[in-house]
This record gives sequence, structure tokens and C-alpha cells, in this order.
Amino acid sequence: MSDSAPLHNPKSYSVTWNSLEGVRKYAATRYRHLDQRLISVREIRLVRRILNEISTSRATLLDIPAGYGRFTRTFLEKDLDVTSADLNLYAAMFQREQYRELSKVLVANIFSLPFKQDNFDIVFNFRLFQHLKTEPERQLILKELHRVSHQWATVSVYVCSPMHALQRKIARRPKRIFMVCESDWRKAIEQAGFSLVKSFWIWRFLHAHKIYLLRKTPTITANH
Repeated sequence: MSDSAPLHNPKSYSVTWNSLEGVRKYAATRYRHLDQRLISVREIRLVRRILNEISTSRATLLDIPAGYGRFTRTFLEKDLDVTSADLNLYAAMFQREQYRELSKVLVANIFSLPFKQDNFDIVFNFRLFQHLKTEPERQLILKELHRVSHQWATVSVYVCSPMHALQRKIARRPKRIFMVCESDWRKAIEQAGFSLVKSFWIWRFLHAHKIYLLRKTPTITANH
């Protein structure tokens, strides 16, 4: 987004953070513990590996929701034409503050993205689906990502894992993460119009988070 454009959306606003300082604090402390740092490093390496396979210089990429921009530096290092979008106003402001080279930063609702069909070579959606409680919500988002993607999508989800469920039960963690069964997720991918290319566990048997590389399935139009 250009400096002259307003950085707000009067119709939708996320309260994940309610101040710019709140985003700064979260960015500084989110991965401060060793186990979380290791997970973050692993995730960034896997994302870089995926981009090495599918991206070309100046390929267009939509990062939604971008959050505080954990992957922005990786995208810029790959010389991608990045559009950074998030429902939270202060997340967008933080991205704009931290990455001056970003020209397109905006507030956007992932259920109704303000972009044309096939607008981006790659759409990137990370650590969102585990916050969605219902299959209809997941399906709506997948279809919207499919609409604006020209070819590729990288999406992460938490997959049902007996080991991870046991760990959470022992630790008595509150149910803030919603997992999907692998079979249900693959069905949702196909119904949205994607085909599965590859998938990567963050840490198999130790962590339920998984990254999926998807390709947009070509639409076949019948001749009449």
C-alpha cells in the first residue's frame, strides 16, 4: 500500500492486538523460549524449501494473515512481489513500520478478499486454520484462497495426532487449537479446487502442525 493510502478498514477490525505496541511486544516475545525458537526455525526452513521449488523472481505472493510478518524477510529475500494483508490494523501498521520496502500492506478480511480471481502466483496462509472451529469456515477460506490464486497455495493446519492430544491433556492446556483429521482435510482441499503436491510435518510424532503445498486444479470448460 502506498504511503498516501489510508491504512484502515471501517467495516472489519480484528482485536488480536489493540495497539501497535502490543504487536511489537508479541513479535519480541512470541518465540523467546528454546522449544518455540526451534519450531520457528524449522517452519521458516520448510517455507524457504517450498519457495525454492515453486517461486521465480518477482512472482506475486499474498501473505494472509501476515500477522507481525514472521515470514516477510524470507519472501523479500526470494525477490517476491509481496502483498501483506491482515485483519488487524496494528499488524498492518507494524509490517509497514518494519519493512519499508513493502509497497503493498493492507487490512483485509480473508473471508472476502479484495482481489481479482487468479491475482497472485502464490497465496500463503500460515497458522490460521487451527483457530477455526467449523468445517464450513475452513471451506470458505480455502475457496477464497483458491479464487485469488493463479497456481500455488501454501497452507498450514494442525492435524489430529493421538500423541499431541495426549501431550495437551497431560499439560492441561486449554482448547485453543482445533485440529482436523488428515482424511477430512484432504477432502476439503479437493472440494475447494486444489490438488495436494507435498506435505511436511514440522516435527512428526512431536508436533501436530503440518504444512501443505497445494496446486490450483485447472478448471475444464466443456465445449457446447
